[in-house]
Amino acid sequence: MREAYNMFKDGGDPENLVAAFSSGQPNEYFYASLYAGLYYESQNEPDAAKVHLIAACQSAYGSRSDDYMAALAKVHCKCRNWNLN
Repeated sequence: MREAYNMFKDGGDPENLVAAFSSGQPNEYFYASLYAGLYYESQNEPDAAKVHLIAACQSAYGSRSDDYMAALAKVHCKCRNWNLN
């Protein structure tokens, strides 16, 4: 996902990243939401991070996958005491 790499490298709008993949494959939406959330965390914007990380966890891919990154998203939310239900 070159778009996410460029967002972290050069700055950018995480909302555009999520929008670009919102109608893509389930794993694409998951990763876009995950990286948007992590980007917001890196910018000290926890409210925006929460929205996107919870969305990643609740996505079709995030909620059913045993992928390492899906687990990472869930652990991140748990560590921040963000309710996934």
